[in-house]
Amino acid sequence: MKLETWTSIAALGLSVMFVTILLSFYNFLIGPNGEGPDRVVDPGALLYQEIFISAIPCLVLVGFVFFNSRTHGDKPAGLIIIAAGIVMIVGMAVGTTMVPHIQRQYIVGGIDSVPYIFMVAGAGVVAAGGYLVAMSRKKFAHTDLDDLR
Repeated sequence: MKLETWTSIAALGLSVMFVTILLSFYNFLIGPNGEGPDRVVDPGALLYQEIFISAIPCLVLVGFVFFNSRTHGDKPAGLIIIAAGIVMIVGMAVGTTMVPHIQRQYIVGGIDSVPYIFMVAGAGVVAAGGYLVAMSRKKFAHTDLDDLR
């Protein structure tokens, strides 16, 4: 497999990691009885850590794959990137249903808006993967400069 395919697999893993970490964090903020966590916590700082540990690297890897294979396309990498985007969109949709159950005192630092932001980012990831799949179907006239000798 090519570098782009392996990198897209890493992006899929980071997407899954981001969704699971964010949903478990929201579950933690809801608390066992819906009363919030038992410990003192800074939800804004924890949210930024989660974003910078998994979501941003996922988007960077998708950008790497896209810019490396945007001219010739790569069907396997494109399909894996589409899967990563779908995971992000579905996970963030589930996250939006959890936000109303979090107590207002813990909704700080963008906790209520992060799922919407990353739903849009997931749509962009799906679009990038779709472009790579579409470009892999085109036939390009290859000119080999070594034949000119």
